[in-house]
Amino acid sequence: MNNILFWEFVRENLQDEEPLMLLLVVDSHGSSPGKPGFKMAVTAAGRVHGTIGGGVMERDLAEQAVGLLSRGSGRPRLMKLLHHEGAAGTGKRSATRSSGGICSGWQRVALLPLAGGDSDAVDSLLFALKRNRPGRLLFSQDGMEFQPRKVPQGAAAFSLRPAGLWAFREEAGRRPVLTIIGGGHVGLALSRVMASLDFHIRVLDDRADLATLAANVHAQETQVVSYRGIGRHVEEGEGSYVVIMTYGHLADEKVLAQLAGKKLRYLGLLGSPAKNARIFARLKEKGITAAMLKKVHAPVGLPIHSHTPEEIAVSIAAEIIQVKNKPT
Repeated sequence: MNNILFWEFVRENLQDEEPLMLLLVVDSHGSSPGKPGFKMAVTAAGRVHGTIGGGVMERDLAEQAVGLLSRGSGRPRLMKLLHHEGAAGTGKRSATRSSGGICSGWQRVALLPLAGGDSDAVDSLLFALKRNRPGRLLFSQDGMEFQPRKVPQGAAAFSLRPAGLWAFREEAGRRPVLTIIGGGHVGLALSRVMASLDFHIRVLDDRADLATLAANVHAQETQVVSYRGIGRHVEEGEGSYVVIMTYGHLADEKVLAQLAGKKLRYLGLLGSPAKNARIFARLKEKGITAAMLKKVHAPVGLPIHSHTPEEIAVSIAAEIIQVKNKPT
């Protein structure tokens, strides 16, 4: 889910003084369809954005949220949903009940009414998201809060006290960065596909008059830079993903020579096996080690026999998701 679009939906409704309920998965176990951090916003009119796992469970909770909003019920609620047949506590008013699913496991969902007083937190969060700056979101029975930070700190965590007081925190604001080097047709298509995911997208090219770069409205950043100094435009770290897809093999070679030794979560090179093998051979002659080149995904993308820019973009996006979701 694109977090910017989600929180813009929330902000628009708060600005219009539309009653809004935030449904937030704070805890889960086993084969639960919704994992901690999954969110869905529901308006009093029944408009929905986001998801907490889908299915009958999501539909029922969305209907309950609409009912609570229509009655003006502003008290936060915490529910435990059991995802297996024969689950106890099936009453709709119960804090523990069957979700209607049979996938096994369970999840806790907080129903948190949002009002005008939450606008400042949402605005601060959106400011951080659009500039890719780290922060922390805090949710509890008292509402939501966003805390800007200099560096990300810690993973998501949920706490529940015997008195029924609860809190959920998660890192927010800073997202993984996808740097696409080459703003041509495939770069534009990849930006379009990745825009629906929660990545900060940066496209770099050395051509100032490139039509596809000018037409790229999906990336948060588009820059014209020299490939000779491309290395200083790519940060290292576990949240840094890079795909090289320039206009030719000489430019690809120049860029890869600067990036092969960097500590990146993902580095991909677009091109045929023959072209990539030739580039690798030339880089080895220049002192780039085989160990460095082994980390490069080349040819880039999952092997799904893709041909068009759109198909290639899907294959690359799938490989990036595969790497992102694999434990480090």
